[in-house]
Amino acid sequence: MLERMETGAGNVVGFRFDGELTDEDYTGTLIPALEGAGRTHPVLRMLFHIVGFHGWRPHGHWEALKQWPGMGKVDRIAVVGGEKWEEWMNRLPGLFVGFVGIDVRHFTEGNLDDALDWLREPLAVEEAAPGPG
Repeated sequence: MLERMETGAGNVVGFRFDGELTDEDYTGTLIPALEGAGRTHPVLRMLFHIVGFHGWRPHGHWEALKQWPGMGKVDRIAVVGGEKWEEWMNRLPGLFVGFVGIDVRHFTEGNLDDALDWLREPLAVEEAAPGPG
């Protein structure tokens, strides 16, 4: 099951995964949430919090996400998950291959706040903008 998570930042779109992912999770939750945020934010960041992970086989929808036209707006993806997720990622190292130009980082289960802090960091454009005066 996939559900939206509040992240405290409009350009950070968060998702909580629990159990197995379904086609409806992609087409009914993931893509609509990203498209909605993309309409109002020039740069998007994504959080995937994996809980109760039981396994998953990447399929056409994962590949479709990589090809989704809005992926060009994504500059960071944080994946938060426990040991089982980390172990599974080691068996499928190419899962995030294809997310060109996106900084993807893994955070252990106890570091959700660190992942959110990293995703909420100011955009490089904001940092370089001159102050008033």
